[in-house]
This record gives sequence, C-alpha cells and structure tokens, in this order.
Amino acid sequence: MAERGRAETSPTESGFEEALAIWADVLGLIVRLHEREADAELLTGLREADLPALFEALLTDADGRAVVRGFAETLALLPETPDAALLDDLAADYADIYLTHGYRVAPTGSVWMTEDHLERQLPMFEVREWYEHYGVTVPDWRLRSDDHIVHELQFVQHLLSLGTPAAALDAARFLDRHVLPWVPDFCARVAQQTRLPFHAMTNLLTRATLEALRDMLEALTGAEREIVPHAWKLQAERDQRAAEVPEIDRPYVPGMAESW
Repeated sequence: MAERGRAETSPTESGFEEALAIWADVLGLIVRLHEREADAELLTGLREADLPALFEALLTDADGRAVVRGFAETLALLPETPDAALLDDLAADYADIYLTHGYRVAPTGSVWMTEDHLERQLPMFEVREWYEHYGVTVPDWRLRSDDHIVHELQFVQHLLSLGTPAAALDAARFLDRHVLPWVPDFCARVAQQTRLPFHAMTNLLTRATLEALRDMLEALTGAEREIVPHAWKLQAERDQRAAEVPEIDRPYVPGMAESW
C-alpha cells in the first residue's frame, strides 16, 4: 500500500533508487577511509566484510578488480588483532597525508585546480555554492575546507542518497566539475608516496570507485562526461595558441608600433 499522497513506486523507479542507495553506501565506506585514521574497529570490520564480493560487482573492469584484490590482500597481511604499534604507524601515515602535508600532496581541490596552487580559492567557493543549493554546510571550513576530499565525497554521497533523477544528474555534474578534475590525481600521488600499503590501496580503491560511479551515473541518467580541465590550464593553452599565431604584415599606424 502506498503512503497517502504519494504515488506508488514503479519497478523502474525502484531499481533506480536501489542502485543509487548501493553506491551511496559504498561511497560512505570510501569517505570513512579518508575521514580519519584507521582504528581497530575499522580494520576488523573491513576484514569481516566480503569486500571483493561487494566491490567486484561494481568495479567490473580488469583494473578495478585488480585494485579490489590488492586491497583485500593488504588487509589479509595485517594482524587479526591490530596492536598499538600498528595503529600508531597508521595514524602517523594518515597525518602525513591529510594533516601535516608531509607528502606534499594536498587533499583539497583549490591547490590542484588553480594556477598558484593555493588553499581556499575560487574552486572552494564554487563547491560551497553547490552545498548551499542543497542546504548543507561543512562544520568548520577553516579546519577542513569545503573542497576537501572528505567533504566533496560526502556531498556526492548525499546526492546519491536522495535517490532522485535530478540529484543523480547533479552528482554526475559535480563529479565532472569538482571531483574528477583532481581527486584521481591526488589518489595516484598518495599511492606512490605513502609509506604504508593500506593507504596506497585505499587511494587506488577510491580512484577506481569514482570512475566506476561516474560510468554508472552515465548509464543511469544518460549524462555524458564533461571534460573540465583546470581553469589555469585552459588559460595557459590560450596563451600558447596566441603566441603561435604568425605575424602578418600590417600598414604602419603612428603610435601603434616602433617607427625606427
């Protein structure tokens, strides 16, 4: 029986909402991996969950499944009961990635998407406008800016959890304009530089998940990917093209060119 004043959900709509809900849950796990350092509860939960079965159903290409297997193998190598030394090592590595800038890899979009590579620039304010449109805000933008990887992924998760075609389309557009232009690069750099395999595989899994999520949204909504280069790269390309335009002979106009 449908609720009063609410139309019954068709099988197609039900499948649409179910797909978005599954991906929202998966993205919630990805967010947790970036949000704070790993603790014994997280490691135990990851070990007990059948991650290969979950992710391999979603990451269907060979590269994605290889990442899932690598993540599972990394977990299998950890002790069943994490000791204090391991947790301290994970916390220190996490801090170098996300807190102290120890690896010189910024977890915020502005650094990647602006020419001067500075924090809290235009990309952050553009992201904030998206949040405000959906009535959400970050707890403390001075501590963790709006364009931090955690907040951007939380926002995509929020859009997916709404379960509507409009929100799914916005999730695709937000990924194209504010997540995919920099987060895959961030993840790849962290995977190369981090000391611990756990964080390397976390970031490779994040990159593969976001690519697969965007493919799913295209299949679900029909929204093709927007290729959105960094604005400063676009300006650099324009400047280069202008410099390559050949000089042409023009009549001399006093004041417009040297006269000697």
